[in-house]
Amino acid sequence: MFKKLACFTGWLAVLCLSLIFSFMLGLWQGWSTPGILLLWLLVMVLTALLWHSLPEILLLVRGKKGRRWFTKYRLSRREYVLFNHWKAGASVIKRIQRRRTHLPWYLLVGERGGKSTLLASAGLPRFYGDNADGTTAPTRTLRWWFFRDLCVLDLSSNFLNGAASFRQAWSKLARWCTHIPAPGGIIIALPMSQLMRGDLSQLHALARQQRSLIEPLVRHYGERLPLYVLVTQCDKFPGFSLWQHQLSDAQRQQALGYTWSVPPHIDGQDDTTLQPLFTRLHEGFSLVRLSMAHPATLSAPEYNALLDFPEAFARLEPALRYTLAALCEANAYFSPATLKSIWFCSAEPQVENQGRRTSYFIQDLLTRHLPALSLKRSGLRWYQRSFGKTCCYAAIGICALWLAISASMSAMRLRSGLAELAPDKLAAFVAADEQHATLALPWLPFMPLFNQQQREAETLLARIPVTARPARQTLEAYQQRALSASPAQQRHDILQLAAAVTRWRQMQHGTPLDTLAEAAPISDELTQNVYPSALSPLTRLALERYYIQRPYGERWLQNAQRVLENLVNHDLSLRWLQAPDAAFPPLHAATFWPALPDSLALDGKWTQAGEATVNQWMAEIEAAADRTEPIFQPLRESWQEARQQAWRQYLIDVTAHLSPDETGTASRRQLIAISQNQSPAMRFAARIVDELEAIPPEHAQPWLTTLRDVQTLARAGDGAALLQRTERLNKQLRLSLADWFQGKTQTAAAATAQSAQQAWLDWQKSRNSAVNAAVAQEKPGDTLTRGLFTPGQQKPDANPLGTLLPTLVTLQERVSPDEIDADVAAVWRLYQDDARALLANAMASSACWLNAQWKSSVIWPLGKNAEKRSYEEQQELSQQLVGNFLRGPAKPMLSVDNNGLRAAGFASMTLPFTAEFSQFLRNAFPADILQDLPQRTTTKIQDQKATLQAKVAALELQQSKLEKQVVKTTVTSLPATIAEGAQVIPTGTQLLLNCQKGDQLLSSMNFADKADFTWQPGQCHGVTLSVMFPDFVAVDQINGDDAWPWFVSLFSSGETLIDSHDFGDSAELLKRLGIKQILVRFAMSNTRPLEEAWQSWKTNADEISSLTQQISDLNEQSAYPQPDELAAHALSGLPDEITQCQ
Repeated sequence: MFKKLACFTGWLAVLCLSLIFSFMLGLWQGWSTPGILLLWLLVMVLTALLWHSLPEILLLVRGKKGRRWFTKYRLSRREYVLFNHWKAGASVIKRIQRRRTHLPWYLLVGERGGKSTLLASAGLPRFYGDNADGTTAPTRTLRWWFFRDLCVLDLSSNFLNGAASFRQAWSKLARWCTHIPAPGGIIIALPMSQLMRGDLSQLHALARQQRSLIEPLVRHYGERLPLYVLVTQCDKFPGFSLWQHQLSDAQRQQALGYTWSVPPHIDGQDDTTLQPLFTRLHEGFSLVRLSMAHPATLSAPEYNALLDFPEAFARLEPALRYTLAALCEANAYFSPATLKSIWFCSAEPQVENQGRRTSYFIQDLLTRHLPALSLKRSGLRWYQRSFGKTCCYAAIGICALWLAISASMSAMRLRSGLAELAPDKLAAFVAADEQHATLALPWLPFMPLFNQQQREAETLLARIPVTARPARQTLEAYQQRALSASPAQQRHDILQLAAAVTRWRQMQHGTPLDTLAEAAPISDELTQNVYPSALSPLTRLALERYYIQRPYGERWLQNAQRVLENLVNHDLSLRWLQAPDAAFPPLHAATFWPALPDSLALDGKWTQAGEATVNQWMAEIEAAADRTEPIFQPLRESWQEARQQAWRQYLIDVTAHLSPDETGTASRRQLIAISQNQSPAMRFAARIVDELEAIPPEHAQPWLTTLRDVQTLARAGDGAALLQRTERLNKQLRLSLADWFQGKTQTAAAATAQSAQQAWLDWQKSRNSAVNAAVAQEKPGDTLTRGLFTPGQQKPDANPLGTLLPTLVTLQERVSPDEIDADVAAVWRLYQDDARALLANAMASSACWLNAQWKSSVIWPLGKNAEKRSYEEQQELSQQLVGNFLRGPAKPMLSVDNNGLRAAGFASMTLPFTAEFSQFLRNAFPADILQDLPQRTTTKIQDQKATLQAKVAALELQQSKLEKQVVKTTVTSLPATIAEGAQVIPTGTQLLLNCQKGDQLLSSMNFADKADFTWQPGQCHGVTLSVMFPDFVAVDQINGDDAWPWFVSLFSSGETLIDSHDFGDSAELLKRLGIKQILVRFAMSNTRPLEEAWQSWKTNADEISSLTQQISDLNEQSAYPQPDELAAHALSGLPDEITQCQ
């Protein structure tokens, strides 16, 4: 279960990583999302096909697939059984090899000496076949042992000393082993009993038998197949079992032996060959012997044997060395073999059950050492293998066949008698011969012969008499003629010379005549020679190529390049390059708006066709000059910016000519085009975006960026709802992945893009609704403008034209949230053209309908039975009809301003009234005619005036009551004096109160005189204070209704200082006398009733004054003509047409 889960997790990780890689590559290359997903699916499909077909391909390459079907019929019965046993394990190895990185397997050979018992008693889990822990039977043919990290193929001892049938079967088994991955090595089992016996002849015979058995595999794999010697039955050695019983369980599982890092040189006469092995064994045995001390369970003989065990075990070295020499020494009969390791192990009976055995010193060998050693192998060269040899022989045969075929075909291509051919036929032969590919395989071996034949033909052509031209004089004359021509002609001459230079260079490189003849011919004034007129163009071309390849032709080409450089660089402004040409005609605005003038056009060089043409011209010139022209570099660097500026100015000019307030009807086709984003404005915007598509976003100006954003929204909105949703999800996915790959977030940008898309959909919805309403209206009417001029009287969004421009403003705010400049404003004026066109169509339709209503409700009734009515009756009828018309159908289409009635408007566009009708409205009718009597302004003014007058009458009644009140105040005079001293002092004072009922006076000669003053509000208007001096009297006059209350409050403290300039005519005299202030004393009593009476009267008087002023203002407003009666007007002043109906 865990393996299945791990496999599933691994494949899922591979799928996710491959998908992420595909998106990274696709976003980097700018591919579309379907393209990225297609790439990912293609990679997955190819990987799966390759994964499943690789074993079959390998098997097919090795040439064994076809024969495996007939294996059963090509083998004997014993061989077929052997093949089935082998195939059972080989299929497991192949399957595991396909699923895992490495599974080594080893071949175990040797005499019958406990090999299978050793593997079966190792106590390791097996992963294939019978895993029962029972008594192991002898291996009769072969047996597969699958452990966790390796596999062992155990061969029966019958293959060593068996019958001839086993030897024949072994030859096939060795060949089968080469069909699966190479083994990690061969394990050769040597019984300990043979080594202890010490019979060198038997050991030699046994080693030779084993060496002969493994020779086919050693010869096939070479040094990649090392040998591992495994000494079995070590428990038969005296003291070995006793020694291993003293070890721990972990020590018994370790490998007992030695592995050479560098394979040793095996020499039977060299005593040091196995010295590393036995030295390490002796050291290990000695250390273990010391750690054992004196076990109490051992007897004395056993303890002595245990102590003598390391030295006794070393006595096996001569026999083992002799056996290895017979096994591994190189000779004339066997291939060199490599010894890698020697190990010792045993399988001893268990104490509890003598029928079972336990293997020792084999566990770590199978789990650690052998899997690690299998990774160190070397390989053969590719040409040493059978497949490589086959490829080499096949290549030699193919080359021989190729030479034979080439010789036969070359013989047919060679031609004799070239000197007898006419010049034109000779040139045609050269052209035909050059059609054969120079490096084509059929002609490649004999190319020197063909080259010699071509040189001979060209030499014969060169014998034709021609007249040579001087290079310098000819080309300088061409230069002078070109410099004196117009810019367009200069460009023609420069391009003609550049084409000639390019053609000459191609001739120098040996370009075939057919290729040269496809291009435009070289002008006669630029050829190197004057050729006879009888020669064909192909012959002239061949002669021109021949002479340009000579040293004189090289000088001619150099002079031509020098003249070309002079012509290109003579004008730094490059006027000749940018001169108008028929290849890029100007782009007229009338192409999109037929009503616009033809003079409104964009120079054709700023279009894509113009850019491509100019770039092609510069490329031709630079190809001829064989270098990049520095004079072109500034033009290239500024070209994109200049194109943007040109298109920007063109956009501003076009939008300036689009009248925002002209009305006119639109045809059904034009309305449908608007709904399909094919209106003139949309086509013009799409043309601009397409023309400037090559400009990268980082170099685009703000207006172009805005236009691209809106066009992107328009393209996204053209599809169906599902496609739109898919496109939005696709865009969000790509933005999210790009941000994730870059390690940043753009949530705000994604939200802005989504809101802009929604704003575009809202605007498109409003536009389509307006188009549908316009298309559905079959005849002129007021439905298209209904509620447009009085939006407050209609439900929200009742008229789609009312929401069209606001939604466009919302779209503008979403796409261009920053403050826009004039360029970006021109972009939005362009998109307003559709809304203006729909609004103009609605205005024109309503105008025509209103004009028809005028004729049917005013003109026609006046003309009917006109002879039966008097002039006065006609005039009265006209007033009634016009009033009904203005209050009826015309009312929603009229508005009021300071000048009176005028045509209603919306978004700076008004109904197209005629000038006569507009003048008629302003002069003949007041603004209130459109309103009913209760809603008229004059009615409201009269109501307000009546209310104010009633309030004034009430206040005046209350004021008369206040004026009848009598307030008495007692005034006591005290001496007046000069506070700072003076030459003249006052001699007395006099106080006079002026009232309507009479004056009241108090005179005092600076004594304490007393008098009572009676005051009534609104009845006393003045107070006179006189200060008497010996020779004159100073008088201070106080006037107004508040004179007495103010005077009483002034003397509330009993005295006050009066400045000398307050005394009027006496001020100058007082100044000359040095009197600045006069201290006047009056004591006032009973002043509180006076103050209360004055405040009540004053408040009432102020309110009356305010109401009176309001009444006066209302009187001024009501001074305009009253709308109760229509103004009389002449019948001849009635207009026949009131709107400009188109």
